[in-house]
Amino acid sequence: MKKPFIRWAAFSGHAGLFSNTGDIAVLMQTMLNGGGYGDVQLFSAETVKMFTTSSKEDATFGLGWRVNGNATMTPTFGTLASPQTYGHTGWTGTVTVIDPVNHMAIVMLSNKPHSPVADPQKNPNMFESGQLPIATYGWVVDQVYAALKQK
Repeated sequence: MKKPFIRWAAFSGHAGLFSNTGDIAVLMQTMLNGGGYGDVQLFSAETVKMFTTSSKEDATFGLGWRVNGNATMTPTFGTLASPQTYGHTGWTGTVTVIDPVNHMAIVMLSNKPHSPVADPQKNPNMFESGQLPIATYGWVVDQVYAALKQK
């Protein structure tokens, strides 16, 4: 069963926004730069702070971003990211991680729902690729941090 193909036979907006690594890298660098990129200031450093401050209702949510505020986001940000790390995940197998303490950003884009459904009777939304280590974002992020620390 190729559920995503059936769903996506035409244009569909149900899975959020789509982009490419280059454009996402610009957004991530803009956030690391305090709201600017090159000669363009898109928003202020105060706005970046507002985006990335933990909400009172849930310390893991900022404004449009997940934040590592109370260090419970290891499934997303791994165990090696700083407490100030923030980012976003997506249903299609994507993760962005922005770590202002370590001055780095990670982006992973995959096509998780474009693999077969593992067991349609058990769970029609569990794809075969969702059972691979790469589907565990925190594991992937830790691999990047570990590789950079080895250099």
